[in-house]
Amino acid sequence: MIERAFWFGQKGTDTSTHIRRATGGIDEHVAAGTSYVQNQGGPLTAPDMNTFLREGFTYGNSTKMLFAGGIVLQAINEIARGQIQTKVGDNTYGIRISEWQTAFGIVNIVHDPLFVEDLAGHAYLLDLECFRYRYMEGRDTKLEMNIQAPDVDGEIDQYITECGLERKQAPRHALLKGVSA
Repeated sequence: MIERAFWFGQKGTDTSTHIRRATGGIDEHVAAGTSYVQNQGGPLTAPDMNTFLREGFTYGNSTKMLFAGGIVLQAINEIARGQIQTKVGDNTYGIRISEWQTAFGIVNIVHDPLFVEDLAGHAYLLDLECFRYRYMEGRDTKLEMNIQAPDVDGEIDQYITECGLERKQAPRHALLKGVSA
């Protein structure tokens, strides 16, 4: 749930009953900001990928993360065949990361399992220095046990978090969308 909010959340405040705030996600920050957005609208070719990388590395670090859906990864595999060297890195926090060294910079590629169906043709090139996990004082993730009403048979536990995603410097990121097979 938190990961989905960090990707696709819409920043906002609801004061109808009590104050509730919602964090804005990466998609809102990148798609609506001053980031480079490439709407592919078809298959991804090597020149298209070069344009995306050139624009995505215009600002920020020379090493960035590319979170991508399966269709984009399939296209990258075809583009990379015989032309570039890819290196499969170690698992970090249970995530398999592939490193792609390009003329524009190093791209660490991650297949994101949330990017399926309509999002399988999406990829976000992110400068991770611009994002930070934030939580309200004393409200980071914690387990609350035995929270059921007194007349309920059984025990109910829940994890609760009041957190958000700090997002900065939209021009350091890029979005590739609409890639089809």
